[in-house]
Amino acid sequence: MQRIRIILFVLLFLMINTVAYAASFEKIIGRVELCRCNQDFFVQVQIGQQVQVGDVLRTGPDGKAVLRLDAGSTMSFGGNSEFKLGGEIEDDEKNLIGTFYRGVLRAILSKREGSYIATPRSLIGIRGTDISLTQKGNAGFYFLDEGRVDVQSDRATAVLDARQMTATYAGRKPLPVFTFSKSSGLSQARDRLSLLTSIEIPPSLRGQAQLNEILARWIINYSHYLADAGKAADAETALLIAEELTSRQNVKGEVLLQIGGLYFYHLNDVNGALRSYRRIIREYHNTPYYENALYGAIRCFMQLGQNEKAAEYVRRYEELFPDGNHVQGLDSLVR
Repeated sequence: MQRIRIILFVLLFLMINTVAYAASFEKIIGRVELCRCNQDFFVQVQIGQQVQVGDVLRTGPDGKAVLRLDAGSTMSFGGNSEFKLGGEIEDDEKNLIGTFYRGVLRAILSKREGSYIATPRSLIGIRGTDISLTQKGNAGFYFLDEGRVDVQSDRATAVLDARQMTATYAGRKPLPVFTFSKSSGLSQARDRLSLLTSIEIPPSLRGQAQLNEILARWIINYSHYLADAGKAADAETALLIAEELTSRQNVKGEVLLQIGGLYFYHLNDVNGALRSYRRIIREYHNTPYYENALYGAIRCFMQLGQNEKAAEYVRRYEELFPDGNHVQGLDSLVR
């Protein structure tokens, strides 16, 4: 009987521990859903519900969640976020804490060196850290409040210390590290991130869009500095990030105009400049940048020796802007 009891106890212990619960929901607000590993459907979660390695959580536009990993580590998610829990707690999957696909995340982590968070385009190495992330499409921003992290993309690694940030775009190296406490725009963005991930503050349906526009505006300005400093490739990355972030037509037109100028004047890529100008002409003709895009396209056609196409665009410019800013410039171009 004693042996039977021992065997039953061991079997019960093994059955309990074969379910690898690695985390649990500490707080939730609004719509927060979970899809179990290898299942197809998301279901609404409850406070205290446990999460296994491979489970995917997502928040709705009105959702926020705090995921407790262990006594010293939490992850707070804002609205429209998606995250898959990794196997770091079980010492497998190469110390992967999880994969952050989109949205806003603040991670307070007391992890041993070697742990990391993945995004679709980068890896964030953790060394005991308080980091906030926002991810949209190909663009990601990383703000570090405490600790030290390595942000590794396909091309290079950026090392962040406290109060520093960087941004990434798919297939490109991270932007040069910047101290965000020195920039009012970035400090505003960092404060917005805190609001979006704070469970105590009701969610705002416009909060994520407002954050993206703040970041887009700052990074457009930063691209000017990078271009003037001779860092044309970094300036191009910054502008691509800005285009990914913004949803405003005027801002997209401005970004494309800046990209066109960067290609034409700094990267000696006339065809690249022409593509940007023609996108404005096709897609953003109702923005204030249409006139400059027409003029830029004329310059590109002339440089490429496509004089007939240039003449076509000149006629269009003169029809729409008879008193435009570039009328005198056109006269000298077509002589």
